[in-house]
Amino acid sequence: MHSRCIPCDRSFDSETSLKQHKRTSLAHAFNCMPCNRRFDSEEALQQHLRNSPAHAPSFDCDDCDRSFDSEEALQQHLRDSPAHALSFDCETCNRSFGNEEALEQHLRDSRIHQQDTETPLDVFFRSFPTFDYDPSLPPATSYANLQRQEGWCRGSAASNDAWNRYQDALQSELHMWYGAENDLTAWHALCRAIGVEPLPKTCEQCEEAARRTHVNIVDLIEWGRSGSEEKVQTFRDVAELRAYTKETRKIFRNTFDQEGGNVVLRHLLRKIFRESL
Repeated sequence: MHSRCIPCDRSFDSETSLKQHKRTSLAHAFNCMPCNRRFDSEEALQQHLRNSPAHAPSFDCDDCDRSFDSEEALQQHLRDSPAHALSFDCETCNRSFGNEEALEQHLRDSRIHQQDTETPLDVFFRSFPTFDYDPSLPPATSYANLQRQEGWCRGSAASNDAWNRYQDALQSELHMWYGAENDLTAWHALCRAIGVEPLPKTCEQCEEAARRTHVNIVDLIEWGRSGSEEKVQTFRDVAELRAYTKETRKIFRNTFDQEGGNVVLRHLLRKIFRESL
């Protein structure tokens, strides 16, 4: 009786010959092609595939060219590695920010993003055609330079008109940089300027922090225009602030107690300008 190997379509004289054929023929070999190894049985091959490090599942991070032993380890890497931290980029400045709010603050406050936009103070100073206006200078410095150039006498009609227009421009600029008192982003801009850290989570908490602060309003406007990372100078009390304001002539006319004074800094102004400068 002949024994037949159906896969090979061959016949053998005995069962023993058939078994030897299956054991030694390459057609019946249990090969691991990646490892270039041969096994005597399917069971041995499967054990090799299960246990060999060469066949261990690999969880790869293509960006970092790293492999991990488990999906959990890969996910932890993706969560914690700085290489995979969410980045909010300003392509113009080639800077990255940790969150979207910080990027928006930068886009709003940085001078480089205001280059094509004339602010109210820019419009005021450029309304004098012969004045060599430098937007990078503090507003009070620019006004003093303009005053010297024009030769205005204190109390003259021209001087009073220019002063009123300058104050209107300061007020409009204040609205532009610090916005409305029900706007948390506006409050955060103020808190950054005066160095409040960490940023309060509500408008009410921001207001409470601001009420304890003595700061010159023109300095705050200058901070917004410059995009400075340094906090604005603050003072111990109203008397110290008043002396600084008189000395530097950084005067902001308080009109925010009147109707329509819905702006973040009116809380500071009421306290600071209670007495006339």
